[in-house]
Amino acid sequence: MKRLCALLAMLMLAAVQSASAQQSKPGIERLYVLYCGDISLNDASSFTPGASGPGALAVNCYLIKHAQGWLLWDTGLPDAIVDMPNGQKSAAGVWTSKKTLASQLAELGLKPSDIRYLALSHQHGDHVGNLDLFPNTTLLVQKAEYEWVPPVGPRRFKPEQPVVKAEGDHDVFGDGSVVLISTPGHTPGHQCLLVRLPKTGALLLSGDAVHTKANWDSHRVPQRNLNVPQSLASLDRMAAVLKEHDGQLWIAHEPSEVAQRKYAPAYYE
Repeated sequence: MKRLCALLAMLMLAAVQSASAQQSKPGIERLYVLYCGDISLNDASSFTPGASGPGALAVNCYLIKHAQGWLLWDTGLPDAIVDMPNGQKSAAGVWTSKKTLASQLAELGLKPSDIRYLALSHQHGDHVGNLDLFPNTTLLVQKAEYEWVPPVGPRRFKPEQPVVKAEGDHDVFGDGSVVLISTPGHTPGHQCLLVRLPKTGALLLSGDAVHTKANWDSHRVPQRNLNVPQSLASLDRMAAVLKEHDGQLWIAHEPSEVAQRKYAPAYYE
């Protein structure tokens, strides 16, 4: 009888430990890379100090499937640009796009209303171009970014949209799998996104804390950034995060990374 009780106790303990381990296991499942446009630059040096002549920037967005819901990181250039044969002129060059964000979500069987969280690196137009597609999705932005009024262009955020105003790093799902990393400097409340995938490992999505690999390798930032010393300090913070998590840096605007990525409907686990 004692042996039977001991066996039952061991089985109950194992079940509790298994349930506890299951609860603590990150619920992240996969990450999709979405094409969100292209930017032709009149002057590459405006984003990469030391460069010369015209240049180009890629525009990527990222979609994350988690057990607690879908999260979209940035929204890219406006979908309306797809119908503009000559693209849309900006202060730095020309914006063009070959495929809408909405159509890419549809290819995955999703509607904008299916997205639970919309995390934004910052509020510049090439990162919030499709914000209006997600009026009821909860924004995840730094409080400093939400309250900032840019000197040029309209205020991006509408007071009726639900929002989480982070003040520093923020663990989105509470399991360490998706974490907002505060990296101010490009704008007052710029942030990166740390994503810890089961198989691929840790990724740090750069936003505009880093525009090009050349900038990262040389530890430099554009003079057009709002706060250059703060931007440089954010590069150091990013390096520390990458070291801590043995992670990869993904630079969304770096054209040479396009060929290295597999785009939706393929995904990373």
